[in-house]
Amino acid sequence: MKNNQLYTWLWLSMFFFTGCESFLDQKPDQTLVIPQTLDDFQALLDAEPRSMNSTSKMGFIASDEAVFSNALLNLMTLEERGAYFWEKDIYAPDDAGVDWSFSYRKIFYANVVLEGIRDFSPQSVEEEKRARELEAAAKFYRAMGHFSVAQQFAHAYNPNQSKQEGIPIRKDADINASSPKVNLKEVYVFILEDLTDDIEALPLFPEIATRPSRWAAEALLSRIYLSIQDYEKAFEHSGKALKIKSKLLDYNDLDKSLRYKFARFHEEVIHYDKMYSGRFTIHNQLWVNPELYKLYDSLDLRKTVFFSTSPIKNRFYLAGKYTGDANLFTGLATDEVLLDHAESAVRLGYDQIAVEDLTYLLAKRYLNGNIASLEGLSGDSLLRKVLEERRKELVFRGIRWLDLRRLNQNMEFGVTIDRGENNSEAVLLPNSEGYVFPIPPRELNLNEQF
Repeated sequence: MKNNQLYTWLWLSMFFFTGCESFLDQKPDQTLVIPQTLDDFQALLDAEPRSMNSTSKMGFIASDEAVFSNALLNLMTLEERGAYFWEKDIYAPDDAGVDWSFSYRKIFYANVVLEGIRDFSPQSVEEEKRARELEAAAKFYRAMGHFSVAQQFAHAYNPNQSKQEGIPIRKDADINASSPKVNLKEVYVFILEDLTDDIEALPLFPEIATRPSRWAAEALLSRIYLSIQDYEKAFEHSGKALKIKSKLLDYNDLDKSLRYKFARFHEEVIHYDKMYSGRFTIHNQLWVNPELYKLYDSLDLRKTVFFSTSPIKNRFYLAGKYTGDANLFTGLATDEVLLDHAESAVRLGYDQIAVEDLTYLLAKRYLNGNIASLEGLSGDSLLRKVLEERRKELVFRGIRWLDLRRLNQNMEFGVTIDRGENNSEAVLLPNSEGYVFPIPPRELNLNEQF
């Protein structure tokens, strides 16, 4: 199929996605032009401008990492402002919701590829191998899409509850097919099967960082298992990812005079994703939470690598972003996997491994020879140290939302967030309904099963 035909199909599908009907309820007319070749399928999965490498923003907005000025909030969408204050009514009438619709768009593209691969007849061993790789890559994206929806629109997974309400699972590209919610446990079983099924078909390393790989699949498995509190599996898969490659950037070697201190695809980037953008992304009144900024001491290079001073007293911006540009990085990176490994280790009683992981990380983040001794840390004190480093290291990446949701289930680590900085009395209590965003009205109106 010619490229211009493929682009016509993509444009038409985009039209249907954003038209007057629900994304889940209207199917693009695929009889117009159908992707048929392996190059067509690769082009669909490489659709970075169409959000294959973009992820949710609402969890970041609702968490405790950033302070949005009231002036900035007035420029944001109703959905974004509602998320910031954890309101129940956050959409305009007939709104499809960015996080909801874009995540299911990613799932749709993945399903189109999977159905195409099933109908494809390889003409050589090389084509058969490439078809298997594309099938595994499509399942990787489908897993990412469902995981994102689950983290925004379902309660945090509780391993002690067997009947938590989940989300709709989309197993094919027929958008007219019934889409009931399924049990949350079933959702995660499906996600994990997508990631583990034929993982060996993926290349060990990606040709470019926007494509899936075995390294990325192991890293994503680590993230997901940590979020559902299966620490044995998180330890296993983070270990596998680190065995593939564990090298960290040394912040001592960074040129701190550069506007963008990180290259777009630097050596810690396992899989590149960026947050859905909005007016807040580059606004000069998106500030770092002062409580977060205070966690960094003067010898911690992250204090100057990550942040820059605002003209407003005691306000700071996030300057160092792993995207290498103005976008917020939400992809998979070695530092996150290392911290997954450390946390899982200490929770399993492997304190020495956790200490070794932290020592390795901090040696690359502190001024040469100035990391604080971790001697004597064990058990709960070591766990608290690991969690603090997660908060300091993975700043503005959307990870904090995932961490809050699971950590709140243990009241010892529960966090209460308030918007006092905005002269608001809005408060988010641990395990409250504010940790589940409402399903957009367009879906509610067209899906009676919800």
